[in-house]
This record gives sequence, C-alpha cells and structure tokens, in this order.
Amino acid sequence: MKKLLISLLPFISSSIALATPQSDTLTAKTISAVTVVAAKPFIQTMVDKTVLNIAARPSLGGQNALELLKSAPGVVVDPNENISMGGKSGVTVMINDQNTQLSAQDLAQLLKSIDADNIKEIEIITNPSARFDASGNAGIINIKLKKSISNGLNGSVSSNYTQSTHARGSGTLNFNYRKNKWNLFVNGGANKGNQITTANNERLTPTKQFLQRGFEGDDFNGANFRTGIDYNLNKKTTIGILWMHNNRFTQMDNNNYTLVKTFNLADTNVFTRSIAPSTTARDNFNFNYRLFEDKKSELNIDVDYTKFQSALNNTITTDRLNQANTKFATNGLENNAAVRIEIKSLKLDYLHHFTEKTQIETGFKSVYSSAKNQINIKQLNNANWVEDSSKSNSFNYNEFIQAAYISFQTKLNKFTVQAGLRGEYSQVKGQSTDLKNTKIEKPDTSYLNLFPTIFVQYALNEKHQLGFSYSRRIDRPSYQDQNPFIYVLDAFNSEQGNPYLIPQLTNTIELNYTHNNAYSIKMQYAVTHQYIESLTYQNGSQTILTPQNVGKRKVLNIALSSSFSPKKWWNIYMNAEPFFQQYETLLNGFGTNELVKQESWGFNGYLSNTFNLTNQWKADLSGWFNFQNATTIYKSKPLASINLGISKKILQDKASLKLGITDLFNTQRWEQNALTSNLNLRTYRKWESRNISISFSYRFGNTKIKSTRNRETGASNEIGRIK
Repeated sequence: MKKLLISLLPFISSSIALATPQSDTLTAKTISAVTVVAAKPFIQTMVDKTVLNIAARPSLGGQNALELLKSAPGVVVDPNENISMGGKSGVTVMINDQNTQLSAQDLAQLLKSIDADNIKEIEIITNPSARFDASGNAGIINIKLKKSISNGLNGSVSSNYTQSTHARGSGTLNFNYRKNKWNLFVNGGANKGNQITTANNERLTPTKQFLQRGFEGDDFNGANFRTGIDYNLNKKTTIGILWMHNNRFTQMDNNNYTLVKTFNLADTNVFTRSIAPSTTARDNFNFNYRLFEDKKSELNIDVDYTKFQSALNNTITTDRLNQANTKFATNGLENNAAVRIEIKSLKLDYLHHFTEKTQIETGFKSVYSSAKNQINIKQLNNANWVEDSSKSNSFNYNEFIQAAYISFQTKLNKFTVQAGLRGEYSQVKGQSTDLKNTKIEKPDTSYLNLFPTIFVQYALNEKHQLGFSYSRRIDRPSYQDQNPFIYVLDAFNSEQGNPYLIPQLTNTIELNYTHNNAYSIKMQYAVTHQYIESLTYQNGSQTILTPQNVGKRKVLNIALSSSFSPKKWWNIYMNAEPFFQQYETLLNGFGTNELVKQESWGFNGYLSNTFNLTNQWKADLSGWFNFQNATTIYKSKPLASINLGISKKILQDKASLKLGITDLFNTQRWEQNALTSNLNLRTYRKWESRNISISFSYRFGNTKIKSTRNRETGASNEIGRIK
C-alpha cells in the first residue's frame, strides 16, 4: 500500500494543482508538483553557530524580533533592552548579514518592528569565523528574513508609550515592495523622551571628604531609517543600493551639590550646573553586487561610504560657598566640541562548494578611516569668556586597514571541521595640535596580526553533539577614546582621551555540549592581553577618567541554557552563567604607579516564563540577576529585576496590544567602589527603571512578499567603533 501511494503521489499532486490553483493578491501561478521537505528542528547546533528556525515553531507567531531574542540560547535582553551574550555587551546585530549600526535604544525599536512571521531564522554566532572582521568579543546575532517570489506590498507599523516618573514614546514603520525584478524596502523609527537619573558619589582623601549628590536630566529625541533597492539583472546576478541614516539630539541638564569636608569638618559647599545640548548624525551608503553560479559558487562585492558628525555645546557654572553659605567664588567654563568621521571601504567575498560536504571561502577587505576632532574651551574671567590655550585642541586621526582571509569546511562521517586564517595589516597615524601649535604625533604605528580560527563538531547521535573551537580576536580602541582632549564634567570630575592606546588581543578556547537541540552547556576560557579599561585617577582634589592598556584579563565562563515546556501552554527559558575572572592592572599616571590584582566569582542569570492563555492571550513573567564581581580597580554590587507582561492579538490576528511592567520592585540601582593606593571612591546611580508601557503593532499587505536579500556592508566593524 505504501509503495502504491508513493507511485501515485505525482499524479495526485498534479490533479490537486489543476483543480485548485494557488494565488496571491497580484499574481496567480499553478503548482504542478509537491516537494516533500523534512521538518527542521527549532534549534540547530552547527559547527560555528547556533541557528533558530523560526518557521519550525508556529506558536511564535505574533512576537517580534526583540522578543524572539529573549528565548535565544545564550542571549540576554535586559529590561533596558540592551542585548548581551556570554555576559558581554557590545553584541553585533545584523539583518540579512548587514550590520544595523544603531544605538541600543534605536536598535530595540527596529527589532520591535520585525514580526516573527517575517523571520526565517536567527543565527547566534558566539565565536565568529575568519570570514568576519577579527574585532569584537561579544559575538554576532544575524536575523535572516523570509523570501518569496510574489509581487506586492507588505509591512508593519508599531507604537509604544512608556510612563515612569517621566514619559517616553516611539513609533516604527517597516514596509517592503516587490515588482518583478525590483525590490524596494524601508525601515524607519523615531523616539522621544525624558529621564532623570540620581547620580551620587563619595570620595575620601587623606585630608578631605567629598560628598556629591546630583541629578542628571536627559531630554532626548532621535530618528533612524534604512532604505534600499535591489534589482535582479538575471537569475544569477543582483545589484543593490542601500542608505542608512540615524540622528539623535540630547539636552543634558545636570545639577549637583558637593559638600567638602576637611578632617571631617564642613569646609566648602559647591553647586554645579552643566547644560550640554549635543547632536549626532550618521549616514552610510552601500553598493552591492552579488553573482551566483549553478549553486556552487557565489561572489559578493560591497563598496561603502560612511559619514558621522557630532557637536556639543556645554556650559558649566560653579558657585562656591563658605560654611556660612556665603558665595565667595563663581567659575564658568565652555566646552565646544565637534567630531567628523569618514569611512571608505571595499570588500570582496567568494564562496565555492566542491561537494555538498566541502566548501572553501576567501576574500579581502580594504578600509580607510579619517577622524577630525576639534575642542574649544573658554574660561569665564571677569564676566568675559577667554579661550583656554592649554586645553583647546584639534586632533586628526587616519587609519588604513587591509585584510584577507581563507576558510575551509568539510564533513567526515560524524565530524565537521572548519579552519580559517585571517590577516589584517593596519597603519595608524594621529596628530594633536594645541593653540600654541604644539604637536603630539601619536598614535603613529603599523602592525600586522594573524587571526586563526578552528571549529570541530562531533555528533554522537541525533540528540547529542560535542563541539570545540579556538579563535584569536582583536579589539581596537574607539576613534574618540584616542582623542587626547580633556573634557570637564563638573568642578571635581573630568575625562581625558589617550592617543597611546593600542589594540587588545584575546585568545579564546570553548568546549560545548548540546542535547536534543534544546539544552546546551558551554565552557569558555579567554585571555586578553593589553586589556583596555577606563581607569579613575585622583589628581589633587580632582578625579580624571581615562582609557588605558592596563594589563591582562583571564575569564572562565560556564553557560547553561535550556528551553522546555512543563505544559503545552507554558514555556520556560533559562540561562545561567557562573564565571571566574582575574585581572592584573597596572596603574600608571597622575602620580600613581602600582600593580593591582583582583579576582572574583560572578554570576549572570536569566529566567523567562511564557504562558499561552488562549489563542489570542499571552502572558510572560521574567527576571534577571547579576551577582557582584570585581574587575580592574572596581567592585560592583548585585543587580536584579522582575518584569511582567500581557498581550492580546486583535483585528484577525494582524495586530497586537501589549501591556508591560518593567522592574516591578524597583530594584535596579547600580553601586560601585573603586579602591587604589590613593583613591577611595563609591558611586551610586538610580535611573527611572520601574515603568509601565503599552504598545500596539499592526501588519499589513501580502505576507508572501520577498524580503531584503542577505547583505553585509563592508564598513560594519569600523562603524561600530564610533561612540
């Protein structure tokens, strides 16, 4: 009987197709055959990444991309919508292999506009291969959208209102239009809000005590969009143009009061107000050419140009009062800073499949970056603003990076092996010039680095997999961190860049085990040399925060993640990451020269419960906890949060309403201590973490529309170094 059914399948499928042709709103095509495809598991562990096949779990319909990431193995999305992996922030998020290049807040809004129904799969890459830039240790998340061959328009709109002490709001629009060989897409969003942060610190010196209490007001608004068009020259060749833009305006209004005590007796009262309006704008233009050949090879070329600009106008007023509260001095300071960064890049990638089990990939990349920084500082002198020649400065920075890589992958019985090598040659030159025409020619260096990667996976059987990986990676300092300017925050605190910074290098070994594509254990050991950290120094009555290559960091991280369903209507996702870290820090500057060694155990935990109450109603309860840990010279206290949410599908499941409460018990408060031979500093910050929000999203158009194709711009890594 079984053989008879198989032999009749082509005839039956043809008859069904002739009787009931399939169509969408704009095109009608007859289906003349049936293809039987094996169902993919929701989670697949591959040699160099973990893949979430969203289409394999229909119950995820109605969620957005940000919500999906909350259930991704090893990924944590905190209540402030910051994304981390393996306990590390700074994760690179891509859409169709293309870096989103957005701030954490703007990225969250973009991900909320992408529905699960439009997502094919999500790739979790904790240890990137040689194909990717060698920079970064936090990993990559690549969201791949669905494709079809249908014509028409689809998209979504969403809005969100959040109320804490102050209000915040946002809205997004996402649409895609396809007509024959043309495909046009637009994603856009805007946000506006206000927040007050309590910022206190206490500092002890041998003779004085500084007690500072302050409030930081942040009134902000911003917008971002990405738009592009693809054209299929033929079945094998596609060209495309992409434009990404984002801008942000922030009006910071900070007020603080500092009580200065000498030998525990009140000495001076200092009141400081800092008004700092700032703007940033970034544009990226990309041209892409992609050629396929008989499904065996692929050639991809990207040409990019990126421009970033920022401006800051900061006025600081300080009043000093004696013990009798009589004003005896008033100081004024103006910080006017401007930054312009340009990045030009060319990238080529070639992939060839020798067989179904063996492939090779190679390519090169060339990037030129230039940064121009200007700061003009004025002091108030007898009611007149006078330029400060000792602090006003200009800094020009140029960087040229050339890279090439080769990667080979093959499958031998139960083993899958991938090995690669990437080489990057960098030329860096910076020049700082003050008003007296004094020049500092730093940084001025050239260096070549090789970055090997190896991945080995062994499949014991369908349910049990073992993996091993090794990689060497680099983290270059941000462009602004190398700027030697001194930026005054208030009467007692300043920040200063460091033109002598060099990149940090990390070697990482990882062992992992996966059971049934749902439970995973990873053990990772990483050693970082020339570790970059911003250290706080005491200089007289002042503190100065400056980035430095401080020494060595060793981290042993164990990550356990699991997704399971005690009941059909109840799904649990758990991620637990105990870790041990050890730091050797050399403090060298502002009269301090000492070696500090610190080590500690830490823990990051995340737990979410999702309840499918009915077909339309869904609720969730989640929480996260970070145990205290010690780093270079800092020790942080534990931090935790509990969050609630409920949602309902409406309008024939095309729309949804969601209500959420973040940080239910208002436990998010950050405390840190910094202790060295001449610094004793305690810092406390509390922001508007407890809030209630309501959001609405609506999907429209043909759900079978082709999405934007897989693209990664050539300047993705360099853009990530812009602060």
